[in-house]
Amino acid sequence: MRPPLPTAVVSVAAVAALVLSAAAAGGERARTEQRPGPYLRIVSGIEVGGAPSSMVAAAGSLWVSLGVDGIARIDPATNQVVARIRPGGIGLAAGFGSIWAIDVFSDVLLRIDPATNRIADRIAVGGLPTGIAVGHGSVWVANQLDSTVWRISPDTGRILARIQLDRGGIWPGAIVATDDAVWAVAANGNVVDRIRPRTSTVDLRVAVRGARALTVALGSVWVGLADSSSLVRITGSRAVRVPLPGHRADGYGPQLAGGNALWLAVPGSVARVRPADQRTPKLRLPADHHLSAIAVAGDVWVADQTAERVLRLAEIDVIQHP
Repeated sequence: MRPPLPTAVVSVAAVAALVLSAAAAGGERARTEQRPGPYLRIVSGIEVGGAPSSMVAAAGSLWVSLGVDGIARIDPATNQVVARIRPGGIGLAAGFGSIWAIDVFSDVLLRIDPATNRIADRIAVGGLPTGIAVGHGSVWVANQLDSTVWRISPDTGRILARIQLDRGGIWPGAIVATDDAVWAVAANGNVVDRIRPRTSTVDLRVAVRGARALTVALGSVWVGLADSSSLVRITGSRAVRVPLPGHRADGYGPQLAGGNALWLAVPGSVARVRPADQRTPKLRLPADHHLSAIAVAGDVWVADQTAERVLRLAEIDVIQHP
């Protein structure tokens, strides 16, 4: 389920391999790696019976939200959908032995037991909840109507705090937990707010025009931008723009996944951004297909909302012969 398209809609661009280089004056730069391989190939295309909007890997499975069509559980051993959970869910997170999703019909946070594939608890949250993060002993839900983040106890379902962000809409799904904070995109996608879990208050506001997506990778928070071939990297309280030539996102911004590497998907391509001494795997995909989510769990998983399927990608090395 796509969020409303922002006013500025940009064109798509072709795939390029990207790596981060040392910081340059006024920002960091990424360069295009021209050496052969490794490359990404499609291992499987899994029909999910609905338009996927977000994914999370947990309990030995990949969980895919399908909006009004529910939540699909994929077994990576068979590349098959092995369970479906209803009602429909958006925004997925995993933690405290559960899968968390939002009921799109009733503004309720769902706790799903992966042992039974059943909903174990329903917790009423704020108006138009759009994103979930897990960390610091809590579940954090971003509510778009009043620009708040609710902090919820996973044990009792009790609301521990209601945190006011910068006014204006919270960009759907753009909330993430780091080791020391929770970050969310607010002010209609123009500010990234940092919440300190110790006090449940916003202690830093970073102006980032066109902020759309968040992930944590390589020791930093990364912000995906609309109408740009760049990301913004936030380390501590310092924000630096990182140009990514050849990877221009559309108006929804890129899809990001983090961890030990930074992955991004834009119309027409999926790629990994890594330090300059690493080769960068890449894959071209149809530019007219909306890639709505990306997750990394062993292989790379990309949600193709247009085709209503999940693509499983694996790295292969390409050896050049003389």
